[in-house]
Amino acid sequence: MKIKLKEDTVVAMKARDQARVDVLRFLISLIDKRELQLPPGQMTEAEEINVLRKELKNKEESRELFIKGNRDDLVKALDFEIAVVKEYLPMELSQEELEKIVVETITSTGKDFGAVMKIVMTKVAGRVGGEKIAPLVKQKLSE
Repeated sequence: MKIKLKEDTVVAMKARDQARVDVLRFLISLIDKRELQLPPGQMTEAEEINVLRKELKNKEESRELFIKGNRDDLVKALDFEIAVVKEYLPMELSQEELEKIVVETITSTGKDFGAVMKIVMTKVAGRVGGEKIAPLVKQKLSE
C-alpha cells in the first residue's frame, strides 16, 4: 500500500497536481508514524488499511463540523481529501456479506460477543469498521 502511495505521489507530482501530492504525502507520513510505533517488521497491509480507515473517519467527522459551521471552502477541500483516501481503501463488504460472516462465526464460535468480534474483525480485515460490526453481532446474538 505504501509503495502504491509513493508511486502515485510521483505521478501526481509529474502532473503538477499539488493538492493530490499533499494528501498522498500526508497518508504516507501517517503510515510511517504507525510503523514506528510497531516492532520492526510488524507493519502489515491490514495495519496500513486501518491507518487509512482511521484517517477517513477523522476527515468525515471534520467535514460534518465544517458543514455545521458553514465553512463551505473547508468542506470542499475535505471532500477532495476523502475521495483520495477512499481510492486506496478496499471495497467495503455489503451488508449481506457481513451478515453471512457474522452468522457463520456465531455458529462456529458460540455466543461469546468478544470471541465473535475478534474473529469477524480478522476475517473482514479492514473492509468494514468495527462501528458497523458490533451492532450487527449484538443483534445476531440476541436472535
